Parts: sequence; structure tokens; C-alpha cells
Amino acid sequence: MYGFAKDLKIEGILGEEIRQIRMGRYDVQFLFGSGSCIAVQSLIEVFHGDELIATWYEDVNWTSSNFQRLLNVSVTSYSVIDERVLEICLSEEFRLRLHDNSEQFESVQIYPQHIVI
Repeated sequence: MYGFAKDLKIEGILGEEIRQIRMGRYDVQFLFGSGSCIAVQSLIEVFHGDELIATWYEDVNWTSSNFQRLLNVSVTSYSVIDERVLEICLSEEFRLRLHDNSEQFESVQIYPQHIVI
């Protein structure tokens, strides 16, 4: 809806592990060791190296249980690929891509900063 700002600053995820992956009918929430949370209602892609190992989309849910491999893995960096894609890099060669693919609805919320994409 709003897109990812190139200068997006996310507090509380660098160096932190993904402690929980919460799943609802319409979203997935990633809870970090710091207490920060990223809630997503649009396409999620999980990569290990260059291999796409899992995707989530509201109509399909997870395509593979490989998303669980993100648990207890630390965030090393993050970057805005373009206004539609945020990439979070983790140790052990994992990458998490969050997409803003709706012109109409919110796709991502970042807490506790209350950033809405």
C-alpha cells in the first residue's frame, strides 16, 4: 500500500534471533528476541543460499515446512531491494523476503515502531 522506504530503519532485529513464527489465517508474525515483531499479510519467500525453500501467501499458506528452519537464527542485515521488497538476511545463509504486493491494503506492520507498509 505504502511501499518500503529506501531509508527504512527497523529497531530491535539486528543481531536478534527469530524466536517465534506465529501463524494466523490471514498473516504470519515473526517475533524477535528483542520483542520486536513483523506481521505480514502478503507474499513471504524464504531462501537458503540461492534456493527458494518456502513461500507463504494467504490463499495457499506455507508451501513447505522449511520456514521453521528460521527459528533461532540471527539477523545479520536487512535492506530494501525496492519499494515492494524488504530482504532480511540471517546467519546460516538464510534470507527472508517480505513483499508489499497490494495497492489497496496494508501488507506489513513493524512493531513496536508502528511502521505500516
